[in-house]
Amino acid sequence: MALLCCFSMSVAADDGDLPPTGRSRFDFLMGNAPVPYPLPRLIARIRSQLEASGDGLSPLKITLIPLGRSLRRSVAAPDFFHFPSVVAAVDGNSKEGYMPLKDQLFLGYNERAEAVEIISYNEQAGRFEFQVVRDYRSGAQPKIYYASRALCLACHQNNAPIFSRPLWDETPANPVIAARLKATGRDFYGIPLSGTDVSSAIDAAAERANLFQVWLQIWREACSNACRAQWLDAALAYAMSGNLPEADELKFADLEMRWTKTWPQGLSIPGSSIPNRDPFATVVEPPIKSQIVLSHPVAELAQLAYIPAQLEPLNPRPPLQRWTAPDKIRLVAGLAELLNKADVQAFDRALVTHTKAQSHTLTLPCRFTRKPTRVVFNCATSDLHLSGVIQNVGSNLSGQIDRLHVGHAKTALDLTLSGRMTKAGQIELIPRRGASGVRLSDGRRWSWLQLNTLRADQGSATLTLIDDYAAVRSVLPRLPLMTASVFDGSRALAELQAELGLDKREVLARETLANKLPPAKLEIVAPRKLSGSAARFLQYCGQCHDSTTNFPPNFLHGDDATVNTRLDHCAERIFYRLSMWHVAEAKRGKTAMPPISALAAYGFDATSWANSAPLADLLDAARQRIVNQGGQPDAVLTRPFEQLRSCLPSVTP
Repeated sequence: MALLCCFSMSVAADDGDLPPTGRSRFDFLMGNAPVPYPLPRLIARIRSQLEASGDGLSPLKITLIPLGRSLRRSVAAPDFFHFPSVVAAVDGNSKEGYMPLKDQLFLGYNERAEAVEIISYNEQAGRFEFQVVRDYRSGAQPKIYYASRALCLACHQNNAPIFSRPLWDETPANPVIAARLKATGRDFYGIPLSGTDVSSAIDAAAERANLFQVWLQIWREACSNACRAQWLDAALAYAMSGNLPEADELKFADLEMRWTKTWPQGLSIPGSSIPNRDPFATVVEPPIKSQIVLSHPVAELAQLAYIPAQLEPLNPRPPLQRWTAPDKIRLVAGLAELLNKADVQAFDRALVTHTKAQSHTLTLPCRFTRKPTRVVFNCATSDLHLSGVIQNVGSNLSGQIDRLHVGHAKTALDLTLSGRMTKAGQIELIPRRGASGVRLSDGRRWSWLQLNTLRADQGSATLTLIDDYAAVRSVLPRLPLMTASVFDGSRALAELQAELGLDKREVLARETLANKLPPAKLEIVAPRKLSGSAARFLQYCGQCHDSTTNFPPNFLHGDDATVNTRLDHCAERIFYRLSMWHVAEAKRGKTAMPPISALAAYGFDATSWANSAPLADLLDAARQRIVNQGGQPDAVLTRPFEQLRSCLPSVTP
């Protein structure tokens, strides 16, 4: 499992690795303060900005992965279960006044690595940023750097987080993993051993995050300015009302025509999932009775750590599906995900307070069914439908709405009522949706309900509707955002506030916060020249293996003598990986290197690279290094990869 796959900084890092505009959510989360240490303090910082979840689970989902597939997979060897990797994802809403983090912040941590990896969204740039916190240990000053995107995207091929498909057997959802972790006696930073519920939530958050680029691509490439205004109109109305419109009510100007022209074969929809992997699938598991079991034999460790080629996150992942036509309902729901819930609620309040709009009333006949402690009402005309229940009949009333349809417009189902009985016998109620008012799916606000009982079982209902949202719809086409190539949810609400003359204090002052952040930084390694075959390896492998940390093996880092020594030490594994290009994909023991995702930068595809002179040159160089050390290159390919000499000399933690 590899929610976070990148780890190192490449010497090839350039300005493309820094945000072209804006900053990451993690940067805003930290501000000018140091990254809290130890991990429980960082977790507490994140949770302090989140609303409580309605599902009883924390809005920050966290699991443990002792035998994962990230580039740091062997950092805790041989103590995988004493030092599992921590993976976290935010899937809950932020409190008002804080940046949105839902589906926009993902973390990975391993104590032995002394680093935290971060994937977090940058809404101004319309992309996820990849970062790493270095020196994350006691007594040190943690430092935040932006990572090499080229390295990260080898696994994160959709520019977003990845996670395993069910049954998530690398996590404690696997009973064997859970038992091994429990047997260590560690509390793992206060993180409970979770089951499939937490893994499923992380998986779902990663899936939603991977769709961000889909919505942004459609906005950028297939939606005209008029289409964008209509799309944002529907998305904002949905975010404010909680109810999606009917598909036939959505009229996105020329989207269908542009869609067919832009994607004649259909739009590829990416997936965030990598195959499930059970590390114990081929291991005979002894019963766990004591911690003595944790001293694994070397052979078992090799089995546990082994990752077959078909389960590598480096493998290219085909699209989940192709959309030959726009799914407008999904488009509306997807764009609404990029609007911060707290900011939408603040905008709603400002609209109610500062916008003058006429109210109008609707009256419809009702039937009442009286029970000892409640009254059920059903009201209808040809195009109006209202039903619900009133409880605690007396001076103070409460209730729920089951349904309200006004033509094609509907309300959400999670509505409550509160009010009183007048002396005249009328029931006056105010509808609410949580802490907010109630809106129909077309944006109109429902502010008041009055029930009149003419007889015991008959009467009428009068609804008061206010169309203050009409002002929003009228100004949307004029927003500067409609001509922007990147959809930015915070900018959308800020521009609406300004255009409508609303109280701008209700919108988070992102630019002010950004100006106070420390400069975004890369971890740069001084360039140097290498001689002989080392220079050729640097050209084609340096993007990943010339780095400041050992994951992936940084055998190309250092001066000329150091690099040549490391190349000799790693020659067997380099030769094995390069040779996989001449082995049928289904028969490969490990993924071929360089990975397919890196080839385009050198002007190759998989077929041309397999028959290229540079690959032949690299193979010859690796072969010669094996021979010079008394080895037999052909014998290397007959041995399991994990039994070959490690790329770097062993270092005792």
